[in-house]
Amino acid sequence: MNRKLILIFLLTIVQISWAQDCDFEIRNLSDILNGKSELINKSEYEKIVIISEKLIEFKPKSELELNEEYPEVFKFKDSCYTFSVKQNIGIGIKTPELKACKYLLKEKGYSNYEFKGVYCGNALIEIMEFEGWGFLSVDLKNGLTCRTMGKPMTSDGETAISYSNYYGEEEIALTDLKTKEQYVIGIEGWRTIESKVSKNRYYLKLESDFQTNCEKEIKYLKVERKN
Repeated sequence: MNRKLILIFLLTIVQISWAQDCDFEIRNLSDILNGKSELINKSEYEKIVIISEKLIEFKPKSELELNEEYPEVFKFKDSCYTFSVKQNIGIGIKTPELKACKYLLKEKGYSNYEFKGVYCGNALIEIMEFEGWGFLSVDLKNGLTCRTMGKPMTSDGETAISYSNYYGEEEIALTDLKTKEQYVIGIEGWRTIESKVSKNRYYLKLESDFQTNCEKEIKYLKVERKN
C-alpha cells in the first residue's frame, strides 16, 4: 500500500513538472522602451491581414557606398566598425558601443559582418559570430545604434519588431528606431512562425517547440508600445 502511494506521489510530481515546462512564460529582458505584450485569441489575430515583413521599405546598399556617403558614421579601425549606443539598454551590453568586426583569430574567435542596405534612415548590418548572430541598425544621421537578434520589420518607420530563437528561447524585441530604446522579452520553448501589424501594434503567431513532453500548441501574442 505504501509503495503504491509513493508511486502515485512521484507520478503527480512528474506531471506537475511537465505542466510547468509546457507553460507559456514571458521573461522580461529589457523594458527601457515602455512596451507591453499580451496573449490574444485566434479570432483577433485573424482580423489582421497585413504581414509585417511585406511592409519594410528596404534599399540594398553596399559597404563602400555607405562609407562614401556617411564617412562620419562608418569609421573602420582595427578590423572593426564602432558605433555608439544608448546607455543602460539592459540586455547585457556593458560598454557604450557596438562593433561590426571581421576576424578569425584563435584568441578572439570568429566574427564577420555584411552590409545589407538601408531602411527608414538606418543602415542594416548583419553580424555573424561564433555561437551568435544579430543585426545592427545604425542611424545614418548620428550613428546611434541598436542590436536585435532577428531582422527588424517595421510598418511606420517609428518602431520595428524583430524575433529570433536562441537555443530554444524566442527573443522578441520592439525597438524605437529614433531613440534606439527597446522592449525585449524572451519565451522559452516557443518560436514565432508569422507576424502581422496594424496601427503600430504587432501580432505574433507562435508555435510550441523544443518541448518533447508537450503537445504542439499555437498561441497569439500582441506586442505594442504603451501610450
